Amino acid sequence: MTWEAGSTDQQRLRAGYAVLTIGMFILMFAWGMAVWRGPQGHGEAAVRHEKMDAPLPETLLPVVSAGMWLCGVCLILVLVTSIVAFIRLSRRYRDHLLQPASKPTPTSDVWQMHKVPDDVED
Repeated sequence: MTWEAGSTDQQRLRAGYAVLTIGMFILMFAWGMAVWRGPQGHGEAAVRHEKMDAPLPETLLPVVSAGMWLCGVCLILVLVTSIVAFIRLSRRYRDHLLQPASKPTPTSDVWQMHKVPDDVED
């Protein structure tokens, strides 16, 4: 039995293909945005050959450190959210597995429910 209760190899393969397809769409979208927002023009006319001055460390370091802080905070938020979701889902799944089996319904008069009453006129 697999570690995923109730999932077959076919279902896991479909899920893998779905994730792969979504990833490919994201990559194609990112490439399309880079091409669309790239320099306009043909050939060498689109490339700038101007020499730019190097940024000063006093202006570059605060921007880089702020970006690193922002990325770090976002990654930590994603990590904490995914951990909380995983814990909640695993507890709920465990409770679902450990609950007692439901009582069977009475089957003595099942056909009586589906019979047409005798007093119905045609």
